[in-house]
Amino acid sequence: MGRNKLTVEQVLEARLRYASGEREYSKLAREFGVSREAIRSAAEGLTFKYLPMPPKRRR
Repeated sequence: MGRNKLTVEQVLEARLRYASGEREYSKLAREFGVSREAIRSAAEGLTFKYLPMPPKRRR
């Protein structure tokens, strides 16, 4: 696992799911066929910086 690269669509979906409160990176990583660290970095905006981040949720 961890050899596939994320597509733009997958990154945007991961960011939306992260913004909506989903924090199970292992589950997302399995779904997208990448490492847990790759999905975490993409969802939190550490990689793919050129793609937009969803608005932050208000508490």
